[in-house]
Amino acid sequence: MAKKTVQAVRNAELSAEKMEKDTLKEKEAIIIDAQKKAKELSVSMLKEAREKVDKDIKEAVRKSDLILEEAKEEASKEVQLLVEMAKIKQESAISLVISSVV
Repeated sequence: MAKKTVQAVRNAELSAEKMEKDTLKEKEAIIIDAQKKAKELSVSMLKEAREKVDKDIKEAVRKSDLILEEAKEEASKEVQLLVEMAKIKQESAISLVISSVV
């Protein structure tokens, strides 16, 4: 009976040691898997952030180009208006000079 009890205790101890080793291996595997997933997630999030930044930069450049184009058009209209006003004033000045001479 004592031999059975000792054997049972020994078997329980061996079983516990095996369970402990298996648990440690499983823990390491879980940690490695979690680290791998965390790195993949980090890379994915970084890629998404870079893509968003690139998209935002392209949109900002597009808007900037549009604003510049509108400003050029407005400046061109103002220049045309000033040229027309200068022609009118020039014609008035010429008429005034001619009327003063005559």
